[in-house]
Amino acid sequence: MKITFAVLVLLIIAAFIPFQQHASISIRANYFEVCQQLISADNWKRWQPDIRNALANSKQDKLSTDGRAFLISIPGQSFKVESMSANTFNVTRTQNHMEYHYTVIPEVANNHTTIVVDVKNNAGKWLLSKLDSSGNILDDLKLLKGFMENAKLYYGFNINEKNVDETYLAIKKETILTRNKYAEIARAAKDVRDFIAQNNLQARQSLAGAYYPKKTDSVQILIGIPVTKQLNSNGDITFMHMPGGKWLVGDYKGKYSGRQQLYNAMEKYMQDHSLLKQIAPFERYLDNKPPASDDDIINMQVNYPVL
Repeated sequence: MKITFAVLVLLIIAAFIPFQQHASISIRANYFEVCQQLISADNWKRWQPDIRNALANSKQDKLSTDGRAFLISIPGQSFKVESMSANTFNVTRTQNHMEYHYTVIPEVANNHTTIVVDVKNNAGKWLLSKLDSSGNILDDLKLLKGFMENAKLYYGFNINEKNVDETYLAIKKETILTRNKYAEIARAAKDVRDFIAQNNLQARQSLAGAYYPKKTDSVQILIGIPVTKQLNSNGDITFMHMPGGKWLVGDYKGKYSGRQQLYNAMEKYMQDHSLLKQIAPFERYLDNKPPASDDDIINMQVNYPVL
């Protein structure tokens, strides 16, 4: 009996013996962007699902800031984040009464970042954590990784890097008055389709367009369709060689006037991932019809050849 009691006492004592837990995670994202996700309360509301879900369910969060720290309180738990330096953070969660020390480190590989996590723990807390859904010290950082590596979540649009084959584009190129833009685009699209039909060419993909402002009242349009081979130009219709290789492709569906949001997101994606544009981008109209007005609902992609 005495031995059993002694063992029990030793187990209780052992449960409070501290030890240091250490782990790390790699995120395919820019070092400075990762730091911004941790340093900003508004960004925590974007990527931390407990906070985001509380807001989505109309449950108010409480935010208090004090110099280099902020506290977000939601029903059942709170998150206290202290910025100790430019790349180190202390994070305390009341749900599991744990304090995490994050160190953000840029990797040698471009646009990859490692976050090192250190946690003071003891055997008792560690055993209890195994019964809790938030028991892994990397749980929050896995959520951050999933958010930052998902273009739809992070940039707001589906954006993908793709390898494509080279192709030829049968195009109509002309400078038009801006006020007549949509009517002229429709006419140019018809001319290209007629040329393809008359010459028994096969379209490889849907209608595409690119637009370059000239003077204050005019714009140069390039309306084309990818085809299987190149023919001699007939004056109105010419051919453009589109290089193969890596392309950045973004999806957009909505009012044509709102497409600039996708362009902005793709420019940021290229900056974040150190991609360089080879040529100016063009739009691909997936329903094979060009926009008829600024308010026209369009299903389209923006395509950037990149390095």
